[in-house]
Amino acid sequence: MEKILEVKNLKKHFEIKKEKGGAPQILKAVDGVSFDVYKGETLGIVGESGCGKSTLGKTILNLHRKSDGEVIYDGVDISSLSDKALKEYRKKMQMIFQDPFSSLNPRKKISYILTQPMRIHKMGKAAELDSEVDRLMTEVGLDVNYKKRYPHQFSGGQRQRIGIARAFSLQPEFIVCDEAVSALDVSVQAQILNLLMDLQAKYKFTYIFIAHDLAVVEHISDRIIVMYLGRIVEIARKEELISNRLHPYTKALFEAFPEMNPRNKREKKIVVGDVPSPINPPAGCHFHPRCPNVMDRCRVEYPELKEISPEHKAACWLY
Repeated sequence: MEKILEVKNLKKHFEIKKEKGGAPQILKAVDGVSFDVYKGETLGIVGESGCGKSTLGKTILNLHRKSDGEVIYDGVDISSLSDKALKEYRKKMQMIFQDPFSSLNPRKKISYILTQPMRIHKMGKAAELDSEVDRLMTEVGLDVNYKKRYPHQFSGGQRQRIGIARAFSLQPEFIVCDEAVSALDVSVQAQILNLLMDLQAKYKFTYIFIAHDLAVVEHISDRIIVMYLGRIVEIARKEELISNRLHPYTKALFEAFPEMNPRNKREKKIVVGDVPSPINPPAGCHFHPRCPNVMDRCRVEYPELKEISPEHKAACWLY
């Protein structure tokens, strides 16, 4: 398969200044992440809140400037481009945001919101843009008669459809979906997921799909990355990850997921303790304070992300 994106040792650290002076603290939101994305696939990223998955998505698109590493898109390290040089790549790489209300300008009508990206990139005249709004709204399942309405006049699911239409307005190749359905009702989530999958089948988009809901990621993804405290602990094809989970944290995530069939009794192994602070992460493997399989080596040395079986990598001293 052809690579569309290579992420190499990407880091994003935030400086946290103390109120009463003193040396600032460093929050390691993304701390040395490497993976590839292939054309036409959906790569899911899961993990607990605060693991860095949303920051990773925004750093890939240069909404956050990297602290270190490379983001190579079609052979070009876009993470080091100037704002002017990056503008051309904005047409190819777009984002669907988590909150379908705050991501839309409440003072602007939907027709303005959908045409703004095209006007910025000078993609057509006024008459052409108006017909493009009709096409986009029809594509995402919205009535074209609503284009003169404001965001507050739509439901949450409709607003997210508007966000999707805006992301697709520039005809991108690559889209980061940052918790794109987490703020929606379950029935609406299914509609939005099916819409994204239908549009991908039609236009051959490539997705990174960020979520904390395993059922959602299983439904839409081809491969899945599991993150913990700013690092990747496991990556595999969806079917392989579901049937052969390797990392103790991945096992804990799936154990916490409710069983749909009440007749299928299974013992739940809930991981104790809270997620450590990314400002002061534990030495060695970051998961070792909560891991049921912890060894002495885990407390002092972080394991490398290694291929355990074909297309299945894990960062764990058990392997």
